[in-house]
Amino acid sequence: MSDTWHSLYLPLTDAAPVAETLRSLLKDEGYRAYDPFPGGMGTPPGLREMVRVFVAPPQDGWVRVLGDVPANVIEALGAQLGVPVLHGWLTPEDGGFALVHNGVRHTEPEAIAGALVPDQSPDQLRRAFAGEIDVPVIDSDQPPVVALGMDALPPELQALAQQKDVNPDKAAKMFEKMSGNLFRKIGGGGGDSDEQAQARAMMMGQQQNVWNSLAGQRVRAAANVLDLPDNWRTPTLEAVREAYQVHRLRERNPRLTLMPGDKEAMQAIPDALDYIPVYFGRR
Repeated sequence: MSDTWHSLYLPLTDAAPVAETLRSLLKDEGYRAYDPFPGGMGTPPGLREMVRVFVAPPQDGWVRVLGDVPANVIEALGAQLGVPVLHGWLTPEDGGFALVHNGVRHTEPEAIAGALVPDQSPDQLRRAFAGEIDVPVIDSDQPPVVALGMDALPPELQALAQQKDVNPDKAAKMFEKMSGNLFRKIGGGGGDSDEQAQARAMMMGQQQNVWNSLAGQRVRAAANVLDLPDNWRTPTLEAVREAYQVHRLRERNPRLTLMPGDKEAMQAIPDALDYIPVYFGRR
């Protein structure tokens, strides 16, 4: 699971003009197209900067661009197509939504009001951006990684246990028991709250889903009041790239034996070839 996410949403019903305009704008910026997929020329050596995105088939009145696009290209994209562009992003540091219109980037809720669900208000969006709307913790996109034995302890306790010749398994179990009691006292004796679950995950070495971070929660809360498709954040860029790779390979050689995981990738996104890759780089 990637810890960064970028998507553009354009109120259009045809993906082809979006891909064509992106290609034209990137060429104007000195980028050159390349095709790293089966049948293509591969990735040219020596590229310092790369733009690797997919333009998704239109859905519910939106065309989505999966991947990170340079800010100046986003501004020019909307201007050339004559539509506003809604930019969503999430990184380990921050996340949010911005509206790019007429070459100007707006982040204030009032400017994004046109993209709201009809029964929602700019104040709801403001509250979402401020983290005042609760959203549930979601499961990780990958199985949690839980450390066992000595690795379950924080580094300081690992060193102390080794110095004192303490059985690592017993120490880990005791730490889990102590931390569980601590969480129950903090939470008033009930089940794990969202905060407790996140704290437990961090203390026990469990992989944190970026969508459960504070920034991720705010992005999800904002998306709930924006008039976006239900699958506004899925499929991921990584999933589309993997599925597109296998579908292209199978298209060129239908009898090719699939590698482990290829079948699942194809089944996850059966229409992967309807996504338009826009791959550019410059030295």
